[in-house]
Amino acid sequence: MRNQGALILMFCVLATALVVPAIASDKKRIQGPNIIMILADDMGYGDLGAYNRDSKIPTPHLDRLAAEGLKFTDAHSASFCTPSRYALLTGRYLWRTRLGSGGKIANFAGTVIEPNRTTLPQILQCAGYYTALVGKWHLGIDWRLHDESERTLILDDPNYQNFKNIDFHSPALRGPKDCGFDYSFGTAGSAEMNPSTFIENNRVKAIPTLTTAQVRERRGEWYGRDDNIIAEGYSMEALVPTLSAKALEVLETAARSQNRPFFLYYAMTAPHNPIVPNQEFVGSSRAGSYGDFVVELDHHVGRLLQKIDEIGIERDTLVIFTSDNGPVNRTKGYQQRWVRGDVQIYGHESNSPFVGWKGGLQEGGHRVPFIVRWTGHITPNETCSTTISFTDLLPTLADLLHLPIDRDTAEDGVSFYPALLRDQRPASFHEAIVHNHINGAFALRQGIYKLTVNGPKTVSEALDSSVSSSLALHNLETDPKEEIDIAAQHPKLVSEMHELLKKYLREGRSDGRSPHFQN
Repeated sequence: MRNQGALILMFCVLATALVVPAIASDKKRIQGPNIIMILADDMGYGDLGAYNRDSKIPTPHLDRLAAEGLKFTDAHSASFCTPSRYALLTGRYLWRTRLGSGGKIANFAGTVIEPNRTTLPQILQCAGYYTALVGKWHLGIDWRLHDESERTLILDDPNYQNFKNIDFHSPALRGPKDCGFDYSFGTAGSAEMNPSTFIENNRVKAIPTLTTAQVRERRGEWYGRDDNIIAEGYSMEALVPTLSAKALEVLETAARSQNRPFFLYYAMTAPHNPIVPNQEFVGSSRAGSYGDFVVELDHHVGRLLQKIDEIGIERDTLVIFTSDNGPVNRTKGYQQRWVRGDVQIYGHESNSPFVGWKGGLQEGGHRVPFIVRWTGHITPNETCSTTISFTDLLPTLADLLHLPIDRDTAEDGVSFYPALLRDQRPASFHEAIVHNHINGAFALRQGIYKLTVNGPKTVSEALDSSVSSSLALHNLETDPKEEIDIAAQHPKLVSEMHELLKKYLREGRSDGRSPHFQN
């Protein structure tokens, strides 16, 4: 494996030799820790005890991780699933892609990561890492089709039902393996999405042939969608434990069998709907079934941390935990069998101390827990208020490993590596960051202020002065619940922030790197 890693690294060095470096080299770096990134699905800032002392959900393993690491209090995902995953792996906002503003990927759509787009796992492969994905992909897969004339249709139809046209017997044309992962195992999308089967290295493990009606007739219930196509033996109840067991297997194999560091991207499917905690966790929280599902998630994070300890690689492993967005608004619009109880009945606030939900522009929709543990290198039990974004992960890890990235990589990301080692912890390493509503609207965060632009729903509309819009300004330092619009008191600031947002939309980047950047 060492020779294979050396060949990969040699190829990458040659490939990037003519690239203008985009990372400064004036810091001391420690080379090559293993990297484990754990991504929860729809978990709120206020669910963790480490972030909310009034949480009604016990999260001892995540609280331990926070006590042993660095807790960021101003970290931002995108406001919903696919944009967050795209940002994490590319350092770029999803609204710059073919999906556009508020973009959602269709169930069987092709990969949204462009073929020439450099990804985080590819960067790490260039440093000799073994890279693995376990869990939810949700960035599209290019399935083989029997009738290629429907290729365009399948990209746009979120409810594509011509399942017989998909060649599940053959490996996909393009998927996670083609985006930088040496190994991948998991689901194409969220727990309830099609196809309901596990996919390993771009090939389904079992052909999905059953309809929702057939599964309900056999089992009495199916917690997915009414239009699912399901593999024999696949169940929602087994999903979380199966992915947990696979993550442990990959971790142990990579740690014991590889002569190189590894990157494990563990994208959990919990606590996303459907809320189906296994029996051993029922009643384990004081926040209903949702709380119990979070307890189950915490349990499996604990298993991973325990395995790291057992193998003896704690000091050699950097662990990151975060969530892909804020919690779902469970007060409306969801089938009861997916929800199994409204947490508000129990007085638990998943988005505390903020307001807003998944998909929205308010802080509760995209301010997420973000914990980094690197024993022996990051001072434990510290809190950092520096504003960071999911787009920053690629440049941060590249910075840690002293790897150059070119100007066409991570156009919206800035390294926060200095904050990890306490070298610098400014208010932000960004000039500003952009938020995007699931309906397409934009907001801009700059320092303590957030400007929300209501009206325009696309990039072109946001740049068109003839499109009617209303601007709201909030001071997040004094008004974290965004209740007091102060736009009228700060017209100059509003105008400047609005122009900066439009600049980011026009220029295709927001990282501030000059085209003539020199080391």
